[in-house]
Amino acid sequence: MKAIEVVTLTKVEGANLNSNGTEGVISVLKKVRDPVDGREYVRISGQSVKYHLRQILKELGWELSQIVPRAEGGQKVIVSQGEPHRYIDDDLFGYMIAKKVEGKNATLRRTAVVRTNGMMSIFPYQEDRDFGVRYDPTGDQHNIYETEITTNVMRGNFFIEVDRLGVFKEGLEVPKLEGLEVRRERDPTGNEVTLYILPKEERERRLRAIIKAILEYHGGAKLSNFFTKVYPEIAVVVLLRRKIPVVGDALRVKEGYVDGKFVLDVERLKETLEAFRDNIEKVYIGVFESRFANVEELKEAFRDWDNVKIVSMKELKEEMEKIGLGE
Repeated sequence: MKAIEVVTLTKVEGANLNSNGTEGVISVLKKVRDPVDGREYVRISGQSVKYHLRQILKELGWELSQIVPRAEGGQKVIVSQGEPHRYIDDDLFGYMIAKKVEGKNATLRRTAVVRTNGMMSIFPYQEDRDFGVRYDPTGDQHNIYETEITTNVMRGNFFIEVDRLGVFKEGLEVPKLEGLEVRRERDPTGNEVTLYILPKEERERRLRAIIKAILEYHGGAKLSNFFTKVYPEIAVVVLLRRKIPVVGDALRVKEGYVDGKFVLDVERLKETLEAFRDNIEKVYIGVFESRFANVEELKEAFRDWDNVKIVSMKELKEEMEKIGLGE
């Protein structure tokens, strides 16, 4: 297993989870336009999602890297400690920071182990707004404003480079460290690279923690006025032999409800997994069965796949509590 892909779907109701700023008195949603159909789709940025994942990790008891202002190149920048061996968020989400390495100034940079483009809506934006007034109790100068909101099904995409989690390159990502396992290998250019590796148990703890945070995701902007749940109603977890994301946008629901339940696009998901079957070690599909009309169709589609396990969302979370790195 080289990587894990996690794709989720969740319905949000009447929410503005990630604002794109204000236009006049209107707080607008972050959106993108599809060049094929010309319509706008709601987006939650990767930065927003990573911020809330950090907060969830903190709630789970992890100590996070302190964010501090530093002077770099004559400018003030906000950076973390850049110590991935100590802090899970430096390990998972990366950093770029100027530090002295063996008495010399150097820029240490770590590309994020956990990749995400945030969340995208399955259906187009429907031009919904909430009208509000901030009342002045001492006079009649009230502030009128509007907020764009959406009720939609949001897709979240996450990609975890398992073989890099808890593994750090000396000189590029970290200075010389003591007390960790050391491995030396050659990079694609033939240069020898020294790697520091956290104990397997710690790497697995961090892996389980980030998957738990994804499956229990919550948070967003303006929740005091537009509260909504954001945790997944279905999640596909794919264990991959190569670092190629497979599911992408293939996890979707169709338009319309059946008896008030979502209808999964099973054919689209199966076709995609079939095309990359040789790259797949195992697939877990966790679902709240009471919220989907065609769970039996989903189970029947993968009945002959011995490496696809379809379970309840509760069972998926239990399975992920036991996930390891393998040998």
